[in-house]
Amino acid sequence: MVLTISMMIFTRNSTTNLFPLILGLFMEIGGTSSRVINTLSNAGVSVSVSTIERLKKILSDDAKRHAVALLNSNRRFFSLLDNINIFLRKSEQRLFNKNTMINATNIVIVSLPNAVEEAVNLEEKLASRGKRASAVGADILPTREDNEKMWGSFEGLVVQFIATYCPGSESWDERKEMMGYAESLMAKDRPLEPRKTDTRPFGVFDVNEGSKMGMIKVLKALQEASGLTEEEWSGKTRIIAGDWLTSSNFRSARRDRSSDINAMERLEYGEELSQLFHFALNATHMLMRLHFGNAILDPGSLAKHKGLLNRTWDAAKPNYADGKALIRHSLIARILYSIMWKPTLDELKELATTLVDNYADPMSARDAKSHNDDVAAHSIYFIRDALIFCEFEHAVSHADAGRVLRVLKFWAFSFRGAGLHNYARECLEILLRWEYELTPPLQAALEQSWFVNRWGLPGRWIASDLYLEQLNFWVKVSDYKLRKV
Repeated sequence: MVLTISMMIFTRNSTTNLFPLILGLFMEIGGTSSRVINTLSNAGVSVSVSTIERLKKILSDDAKRHAVALLNSNRRFFSLLDNINIFLRKSEQRLFNKNTMINATNIVIVSLPNAVEEAVNLEEKLASRGKRASAVGADILPTREDNEKMWGSFEGLVVQFIATYCPGSESWDERKEMMGYAESLMAKDRPLEPRKTDTRPFGVFDVNEGSKMGMIKVLKALQEASGLTEEEWSGKTRIIAGDWLTSSNFRSARRDRSSDINAMERLEYGEELSQLFHFALNATHMLMRLHFGNAILDPGSLAKHKGLLNRTWDAAKPNYADGKALIRHSLIARILYSIMWKPTLDELKELATTLVDNYADPMSARDAKSHNDDVAAHSIYFIRDALIFCEFEHAVSHADAGRVLRVLKFWAFSFRGAGLHNYARECLEILLRWEYELTPPLQAALEQSWFVNRWGLPGRWIASDLYLEQLNFWVKVSDYKLRKV
């Protein structure tokens, strides 16, 4: 009825186009062809393609104005950037050699409401550089306190999985108490208070930041688009967030320009920060390398479970969602296998402690290995690594940077063992900077830069770069026409 009325009104008066405009925008974002949209426009269902393009331009310019306003305010912020690749005319790659690749950089400016003015003090930041020279091996090793807190979180995760996924658990009398007990076991270091994050897309820059020179060009374009002079931009600490490649390119460019003419050219204002989603993505690759195994020789391997679930993706380089689903599915199945009755709260507490003590302890795996039980040993190692992965996810969803840093201590060695040396070194880079080279205000600002909460609700935080990956997805789907800034 609404659509019919809208069609009748729109065909009589084209300025009454609110519903056709919204409908046309969503159809274009969903991949509807221009020919279909124009046909629906003639019928009064949607506006034309040219009107949709004008709307996209207006929305983009309005978003950039909001971002520039934040950049020129007295509020603290960080810049989140990532490179996206759009393949044009892929079908003509061999026939006419007219294919091309657009390497663009999407940037988001995110406010840091809890950061104080001292966090962007450039002099204090520069005075702390190089203090990691006094670091020792114990700085990167998990401590006894780390192990105890991790152990408690393991028990909390086991209780949560059983109370959530056990068949019929929704009707258990003590289920609410079980979930409360599980939450009380989870370690809590310094979680952020739930607050809706102020995120402001800054548009797509026609620059490839996947190299040192590209990184320098992106930062120069960012400074020019902000309306700040070079002195104003380089006079304060600027947090530059991205993936490992972004941080690596920035550090390499800063090292090469250490003797340049001024602070802007030396890039000494930048404080690079590798974001958490890419750590989680590489953790799925790590778990696949370590525990995929052989479906015939090891019935408890991920390869066997992948076949049972009829998953067809490539295990050599898994998609994050597919890899995460298989890891959690296999972990939960192993935990639920141990419970065949409706437990009370006291029985569930005892069961969780027993499971963690016997099936998440590397010493138990060594004992099984000594008895030539390779299947049990591999299963114990997997359960431990999968619980660490779930602890990382739980820490991100509650914006607890202390727990994230604890997981990175364990992952530094796991990444190294799996051959993911870049992220192993990045774990050490973060741990040593936090220990020696960050002032407390800057450390708090960097920790806040890891998380985004789009709804302002507790337990609904996500990694900042995951938010940017979602923006990149819509850029690709809408076939955004790049404009030079």
